[in-house]
Amino acid sequence: MVARNRSKALRNSSSSKRNHNRRSGFKVVVLLLATVCSAYAAYKLNINGYFTIKEVNINPTEFIPEASLDSLCRSLFLGQSMFSDLNDEKSELSRHTFVKKVRCLRRFPDRIQIQLQERRPVALANVGELLPVDSEGYILPLDISRLAFELPIITPRGAVAVYHEQGSSRIRLNIEGRQLLQAVTAFNRLAPEMLPRVSEFAINGQGKITLVTMEHSLRVVMGKWVKRKNIDYLKWMLEELAGRSDIPELVDLSFEGQIVVKSRKDG
Repeated sequence: MVARNRSKALRNSSSSKRNHNRRSGFKVVVLLLATVCSAYAAYKLNINGYFTIKEVNINPTEFIPEASLDSLCRSLFLGQSMFSDLNDEKSELSRHTFVKKVRCLRRFPDRIQIQLQERRPVALANVGELLPVDSEGYILPLDISRLAFELPIITPRGAVAVYHEQGSSRIRLNIEGRQLLQAVTAFNRLAPEMLPRVSEFAINGQGKITLVTMEHSLRVVMGKWVKRKNIDYLKWMLEELAGRSDIPELVDLSFEGQIVVKSRKDG
């Protein structure tokens, strides 16, 4: 009797499993058919222009003229498929002088939103004339007399301080110019309140960054790169010199653990 009950239970379990497998298989088939039908419908709609980009919206920009940017974006994106990767179009837009990063957000069925990160001037490069540059050393064609903010001056050495970037029309500072921009960026990040107290960043004969202060026109050697401790030394030194008449000619902060001071009477 026990054996017959077990056999019956096994048959019921086996039948239940077969029914479950049939239902699962049917669900899979239905899901595959739905996917194929959806893909075919999207394909047909795309062929008929339903998923073709018809509207391009751009976030507001500060330095790029709205009319020219709108014209460029419309020429690049209108008529493209919403399903295309748009990499070529984004690369072309990224070559614009003022464009740093491009992001495209799709708004189905036929609209995209273009989000641009502009290149912003952080310094004026003294290369025969004063030219605005961004944090990566790209020259920005801006009228400096109309800039609403003050910028520090950086002076690279050598006759060839800029070069034309291959594959684009952009002009960029050489490696020394970008070394100076690192100093400006360090001040902006670590002590932005100190930046207005610096009139110029340059590189001396040893390849070290040297700045000139607004107060007393004091020359200060910071080192190959500007670090937090150098800025802290500079703050302390300017506080110590406040109200004093015996202002040194040069202060060298580039040596580890010591400050070298050269007075004016030392020649």
